[in-house]
Amino acid sequence: MITTNAFQRVFCISIGDSIGTCFTIEVGGKQYIITAKHVAEKIGEEVRIFHDNQWKTINMDLIGHCEDEIDISVLTSKIQLSPVYDLQPTMAGLVWGQDVYFLGFPYGMSGEMGEFNRAFPLPFVKKAIVSCVNFKKGSIVCYLDGHNNPGFSGGPVVFKEPNKNNYKVASVISGFRYEMEPIYDKENNAMSLGYKYNTGIIVSYGIKHAIDLIIKNPIGYKITKN
Repeated sequence: MITTNAFQRVFCISIGDSIGTCFTIEVGGKQYIITAKHVAEKIGEEVRIFHDNQWKTINMDLIGHCEDEIDISVLTSKIQLSPVYDLQPTMAGLVWGQDVYFLGFPYGMSGEMGEFNRAFPLPFVKKAIVSCVNFKKGSIVCYLDGHNNPGFSGGPVVFKEPNKNNYKVASVISGFRYEMEPIYDKENNAMSLGYKYNTGIIVSYGIKHAIDLIIKNPIGYKITKN
């Protein structure tokens, strides 16, 4: 069961022509907004959050984009976007092969629970397992075994340590590994065209990369209350 400290931090975000997922964390008493870099690449354009059954423009500033392949961006807002529930941004305690969950808005879809979620849409939740973690060239890549969909990009991967009850956020969803599969053209007796086959390998990047950006530029929204 996903608790409020996770799902009430997750939002459907639109930047330019990109739609994805974002979520909040706190570092040093300030709130920051995390999403995928490919979602936030047009951060200079209008930023909108879906709320009360409509898109609402919200002022956000860029803290930074992670370098190279690390698909994480950190933003900050002029308002407190979510309640301050305990959700530690760390991979500490994550175990190979354990169950994890990722939250987001596949194809922009969501659930509605009215004021229970402060009129924000309810994210979808999917389950996966930690298949592999790769520490390479300064990056932390957490591979999950599960089925991802477009729209989850930028969403949090959350987990519980063994014998513990509190969720932590370990990584940020980037996308899924696909392979191009050819389509058989019966009429011409040949293979032609193709489609992107979802391999079930989900790519996410360690939340530490977001923390590193924040430490370099700690200008998030100062938390005053829940």
